[in-house]
Amino acid sequence: MKRPGAESARVAIPLIFSASLFLLYWFVREEPKVFFTHPEFRFVVFGKDLRGLLFVAWIPLIFAVVRFLDSVIFDVIVARRRVSAPLLLRQMIGIITYILLFGWTVSAIFNTSLAALLTTGTVLAAVVGLALQDTLGNLFSGIAIHLEDAFDVGDVIHSGEFIGVVEGVSWRATRLRCFNNQLVVLPNSQMAKDRIEIFPRNNLNARVLQLAVDYHVPPATVIEVLVDAARHVDGIARDMPTIARVGGFADSSVTYELKYFTRDYSMRDRIDAEIRKAVWYAFHRNQISFATPIRAYAPYTPPKPQAQITSEQVTQRLMDVKIFMPLSGQAHETLAKAAKVHSYSKGEAIIRHGSAGDSMFVVHEGTVSVRIADESPAGWHEVAQLGAGSVFGEMALLTGEVRAADVAALTDVIALEISKDALWPILHETPELASAISQKVMERRDHLDEIRATGAEEEEESILSRIKSYFGI
Repeated sequence: MKRPGAESARVAIPLIFSASLFLLYWFVREEPKVFFTHPEFRFVVFGKDLRGLLFVAWIPLIFAVVRFLDSVIFDVIVARRRVSAPLLLRQMIGIITYILLFGWTVSAIFNTSLAALLTTGTVLAAVVGLALQDTLGNLFSGIAIHLEDAFDVGDVIHSGEFIGVVEGVSWRATRLRCFNNQLVVLPNSQMAKDRIEIFPRNNLNARVLQLAVDYHVPPATVIEVLVDAARHVDGIARDMPTIARVGGFADSSVTYELKYFTRDYSMRDRIDAEIRKAVWYAFHRNQISFATPIRAYAPYTPPKPQAQITSEQVTQRLMDVKIFMPLSGQAHETLAKAAKVHSYSKGEAIIRHGSAGDSMFVVHEGTVSVRIADESPAGWHEVAQLGAGSVFGEMALLTGEVRAADVAALTDVIALEISKDALWPILHETPELASAISQKVMERRDHLDEIRATGAEEEEESILSRIKSYFGI
């Protein structure tokens, strides 16, 4: 808003400045004025060619004339007809008037044809045009916006991420007053590229609110309460009915849509808030509940082990193992309770050559391959395949020596692992079992046939001593 007297000052100040320059021009336009003389030189202030001074004197006069014409045409003549001229139109007429007056002044003072001046300035105009691409883009976009007459000052528009009331459209940009009262200036070139959603002033603009209501309330009851609650909210147009309808069914609620019309879309946030407040009180009076999420909770159940083997099956499997045959029934049950059940997939390594260990394995289901490292391309060769009831790794259990071979699962395998900690209390309780176990180990060794009859007794004695030493008995 312009201050009182500001419009007259915009014209008066350039006039005073122009009159001063014209007075100076008149004072010095005759002959050169000599203000200081000396035997050797004279100090001349002005010469004969004063066209530059004359042109400078015309510049403020042109500004005063254009501003005066703008004020008379738009603020007096057009205003009397109760028509508001667009700001862009006033700016464009002003720019064109400036160009014509400056062109006429240059042509008249410097005796230069305006057409010749425009011709010689073609290259300069091209350079300036490239430098002002964005500015010219905003200018022509502003012209296009006004020619389309899509929106006017006071309308609500939604462009990109901004929504607000149009406060003005200039040759460069459109000014929006957003709903948080911040002022946003959008370049016209951007406005021309983006999709613009327009809510004209004094137009019946519709808006839809969504509300979630409990499933147990009949829709007819909810619709009636919603319409009655929103009907008298200030800002809602009275000449269009407010509508409530079922919008959809959610997991825990029925979604209702309340559609109303307003002629002042800039007040939508206030109207929405008033409607929600009125609906809350209306629901409270009519014992209607807003929907709340319904969630079902279930206790976590860990997955069952892949191998489901009963203790009786483990005991029976261990009783079939030859090296454990000397144990009593009670010892077998104790050993079964301490045994660990493992599952292995096809191709998985169970034990590796050279690794330390203090346990043995009993195959309960499936088949395993016993392999010895060599210099072949595969790096190993198979020496045996063991099925259900077979054992491997017993020397690591009984004597603590490192693994002598690789054992891998040829199929899906379920194996029982017997550790030193499981066997230790049994051997300490019955030390004589060590001798029986060592004998059974000797009976199943693969190289038994290679042992000479004279050396068999010594080999058995060696294993027995190693067992006793390892278990401390």
